[in-house]
Amino acid sequence: MTLMPIRLTKTRKVVHLTLLATIALLPTACTLVPVDSNEVDDSASSVTNLGKSNDRDYASAVQPVLPARHGSNTGIDISTIYQRSVPSVCTITSVHDATSSTNEPVEDLGTGFFIDSHGDIATNDHVVDGSRSVVVAIGQDTFHGEVLGTDRLDDLAVVHISGIRTQALTLGTATTLVPGQPVVAIGNPFQLTDTVTSGIVSGLHRTMPSLGDREMSDLIQTDAPINPGNSGGPLFDDKGRVVGINTMIVSPVKGSIGIGFAIPIDRFKRVMPTLIAGEEVRYPWIGITGFSITPLLATSYHLPVPRGVFVVSVVPGGPASQAKIRGASESARQSFADGDIITAINGQSVTSVGQLTSRIAAYAIGQRIQVTIYRHATAENVMITLGTFPNSR
Repeated sequence: MTLMPIRLTKTRKVVHLTLLATIALLPTACTLVPVDSNEVDDSASSVTNLGKSNDRDYASAVQPVLPARHGSNTGIDISTIYQRSVPSVCTITSVHDATSSTNEPVEDLGTGFFIDSHGDIATNDHVVDGSRSVVVAIGQDTFHGEVLGTDRLDDLAVVHISGIRTQALTLGTATTLVPGQPVVAIGNPFQLTDTVTSGIVSGLHRTMPSLGDREMSDLIQTDAPINPGNSGGPLFDDKGRVVGINTMIVSPVKGSIGIGFAIPIDRFKRVMPTLIAGEEVRYPWIGITGFSITPLLATSYHLPVPRGVFVVSVVPGGPASQAKIRGASESARQSFADGDIITAINGQSVTSVGQLTSRIAAYAIGQRIQVTIYRHATAENVMITLGTFPNSR
């Protein structure tokens, strides 16, 4: 069975296919499902049809869910976190023009949450999906929402509504999270608004593809059930502080099987002023394509190091090209006979593409960094001046 990463917007009226482009970026045959989109296949099982808005009996097909654990068993009071936080969580609907397969507008539904008292809302970029305006629902009230700024590479966005004073959620940090720590998610799965679920931090520093040609690194993995419609919603720690923004799941059924991912809130806080100001979020870039070396690959192909990033190609005229970093020649790409191997950035080890992305992101565009490479069996240090990631210009 093939697993697909799915982004969690919930799409009504038509199949949501635009996000399937991420599959090509995966190193394995997995599919990501965005948690704001229900990518429905009408030929699939009844489970895949649950998110369609014209199937109003979808809830009856959902398997019963056990009550959320709380109190002394987990050391987390889910009810208190929910009651305190749910007034600051909203539904976001983006409306798109009719497609060739339908004469009706297409609506994508996701989740957002207030980050200040002035009507600013955090969500995912794929929730707004290119729209400049959206509909924001808080309880029974709806508002016109203006999309202030988006960050496609890290799947972040800020929406603004006017005319009301809002209560912000407390933004915490993901830097202190540990696997096994309890977490809580609130969102709108399958149009079931203000749904709360709970689980634990299953893992940290996970890497998944973004909608641009760049990996999203340092994601939080959780088994808290999140589903289409949860995208952009908050993930809380046991104190009720937002530690992540739910964004995607890995699942064979386009619903939760307990493998979900959230963007660390620290990443959002770093770009929040830029997004609110409506400015472009720009990322540093060295201009290579490559893949992670594993000990098995290193042994099989007699590589000089067990871990690192093998440089397949360099972008002509890019930072790495200007620093004379070499990609593999066409004739040698199957045998790894040439091509540099990146093993460190400014003395910090690099063992994977995700870690390389994370290391580079810590520096500013235009900054010079030292890149340690292996060329054949010899280690060298090369200085690179960081450029701007093309998709973030």
